[in-house]
Order: sequence, then C-alpha cells, then structure tokens
Amino acid sequence: MMRVLCVIPARGGSKRMPDKNIRILCNKPLIAYSIESALESKLCNKVIVSTDDPKIASISKKYGADVVVRPDSLAADTSPLDGALRHAVKFFEKEEAFSTDIVVLLQANVPVRKKGEIDKVLNNLIKTNNATAVATVYAIDQRPEWMKTIDAKTGEIKSLMEPKNLYRKQDLPELYLLDGAIIAIRTQTLMETEGVKKVHGYLGDRIYPFIHDVKYSIEIDEEKDFEIAEYYLRKEQAG
Repeated sequence: MMRVLCVIPARGGSKRMPDKNIRILCNKPLIAYSIESALESKLCNKVIVSTDDPKIASISKKYGADVVVRPDSLAADTSPLDGALRHAVKFFEKEEAFSTDIVVLLQANVPVRKKGEIDKVLNNLIKTNNATAVATVYAIDQRPEWMKTIDAKTGEIKSLMEPKNLYRKQDLPELYLLDGAIIAIRTQTLMETEGVKKVHGYLGDRIYPFIHDVKYSIEIDEEKDFEIAEYYLRKEQAG
C-alpha cells in the first residue's frame, strides 16, 4: 500500500498581502480550506503544514494538520517550493520513521477544490506506472499567438509570435496551465531532482495532467482574488 504525505507550504512573509494565508475568507482562515480538503482524502496518510510562522502553525494545528517548522533558508521570497517538500520528507523520516512513496503538494492559497479530487489525482499517479507526477491543469482561453509586446524604443505594439496564418481558435491546439491546486509526485522523483534548475523540474520527466475547471485553480495573490474565491466557495457550499 502506498504511503502518502500531503504537504501544504505556507510562508508567513508575503509582502503583497501580509498574513494572507490566515486571512479570513467566508468565516475561515484561508489555509483551513487546503487542510480540510487534505483531511477529507482517503489516501493521504499524514497532512502537514510547512511554515516559518508561529501564527500559521497555531491555526494549522487547530484545523487538524501536523506542523513542521521550515528553516529560514527555505522560507525566503526566492525559495522554491520543492525545497520545502524535501525538507518535510526528510524531517518525518528522521523524527518519526515515516517514509513516503508519494508526496502531495497543495498550495495554501488555493481555497476552492472539488471534493474527492485529491484522491482522483493520486489514483491516476498510482495506476500510471511510468508517471513521475500527476498535476491539475486547466485549459487557457487567451492565446500566446494573439498576444503583443510593446517595443521599448518606439512604443509600438509588436506581435509576440510571428504570424503564420490567421490563427483561428479552432485551428489552434489546446493549451493548458499547470496550477497549484493538487500535485502528486513520486517521492523518489522529488528527492532525485534536487538541484535540477528548470521549471517544474522536481516533477520529473513524465508528468501527466488531471484536467479540471478553472474555478478550482483560483490562487489568492491579490485583493480581487478573495472576491472571486468567495463567490465560488459560496456556490460550492450551496451545492
């Protein structure tokens, strides 16, 4: 049986929105939504919050998560998330002899998740033997083929990509963005990719998608994001 560690990284040093992860959203701290979703999973054996902030730690424990204190070296603005994941794996292996086969990453600032989706992502990874990771993604509406840049010297609008045809949407391949809602990674892949310097390098070379609705990928980074998340949370709660 696979052993699964769910990690919710939550730094306390957000500059744009101080205390963002514990700000109240629909009567609960933001991070509580990720914790509750993880605790509902039937496949996650341990749910932990990795943080450098005592307030986040206290609230996380209140909502049922274990806490691992992240060192300052892994809690800076420039610190990659995968460093916090590896630290959590090593911590529980050393302190509790808890070894894991799969690590699930849930972003603390993604509050809207569909019930049961964490286990669906995990099952997809478990049954796909050659997969190094499975990640939630959503289809994008805006196309890079239509996007523009502004020439720094002339101020003129220029095409981002050289036009090859009229770029009718129906003629273009579907494109997706990997979001921070749910990512399941084989622990071996996570540990072996330490030091790999490329986007999503810690997910390995065989990443499979779990396509879901864009409303389940809302990340709270700005004030307006709280309003959007509140709208969808109330809709989910209303059934």
